Amino acid sequence: MPSNISTEHQDLLHLVDQLADEVLFPAAAEVDGGTELSATNFAGLAELGLYGLVAARSVGGLGCPPAVVRAVLRRLASGCGATAFAFAQHHGTLGAVCSTDNQELQQRWQPALVKNDLAGIGYAHVRRGGPPVLSAAPVGDGWVFNGSAPWVTSWGFASAFGIAAKSPDGDLVWALIPGHEVEGLQAGSRFDLMVFGATQTVPLHFENYRVGVEDVLSVADGEAWTARDRFLAARPSPLAAGIGDRALVLLAEKEPGMAQELEPWWNAVADDAEAQSVQVDEGTADIESVAAARAELLSAVQRLTTAVVAACGGSAMEQRHPAQRLAREALFYVVQAQSADGRAASLRLLGKPENEER
Repeated sequence: MPSNISTEHQDLLHLVDQLADEVLFPAAAEVDGGTELSATNFAGLAELGLYGLVAARSVGGLGCPPAVVRAVLRRLASGCGATAFAFAQHHGTLGAVCSTDNQELQQRWQPALVKNDLAGIGYAHVRRGGPPVLSAAPVGDGWVFNGSAPWVTSWGFASAFGIAAKSPDGDLVWALIPGHEVEGLQAGSRFDLMVFGATQTVPLHFENYRVGVEDVLSVADGEAWTARDRFLAARPSPLAAGIGDRALVLLAEKEPGMAQELEPWWNAVADDAEAQSVQVDEGTADIESVAAARAELLSAVQRLTTAVVAACGGSAMEQRHPAQRLAREALFYVVQAQSADGRAASLRLLGKPENEER
């Protein structure tokens, strides 16, 4: 456990470990094979107060610093990947609600999101080059959205979504939209994903969808946001780290000697990933170092999950076997949130011969 985590937060992490081991992991195969998220899993998250991870104590949240948030998500991902992937996105929107200048929106949504209403988010599309796929045109004191948010998770399960659209001036208009179809807002067909099918991931289509001033979270300078997002997108994923943790546990059950040999190496890779994330938090990071740590972590997770598949043999080919699920989840994170920096770092690492020093 990182040395910079307080005793109070260590106690919280122990409870999260219990939730992951005793509730999430035993049900992970059923969730992975299903088409919707588990209400039982999310009730367990709410019971520990985890919906309010990033919200201040003064509004009923836990007020956790970024390192603790990452540690929680890492543990949840070791239990159930689909649950952790959907839940991670909640905190981006909750953070925006907690920090918005729109006090009416904040008062309307913050209590529920802190307690047990799930939020989703959609903004990966603004990382794309070329013309915006989702635009925001000013109309009166509000906006009109047109286009699509191609990748939105938890549709039909989350109560609200934070969505970003680009204005004619290049600003990002962030709006909070309802978690159901309304006039001008329609969900497309659910994606048939190789993993995380239960996350109910869909494209959202906007046609003259009116965003009143009461639903605007913020209007952010596009260039400044992109500069900051470059580092955030290149960070190592705590969700991927959680997969590696679970793979090492399963490997120890089949090949304890191998697991013991790999554990120091895995800890060093994961510790370096966390150190780079801390530098992003502090604004002192070097983009190449951050992206390299991300690539190293992803590569290490793939190595561990492949080892578990090999150790389990033919049984790992069964669709609901945990080794196969972890291997599919590891592949998912190779491309999830992949930026140009992250892609380049991964390809550089993959292009090196095994005997060449990395």
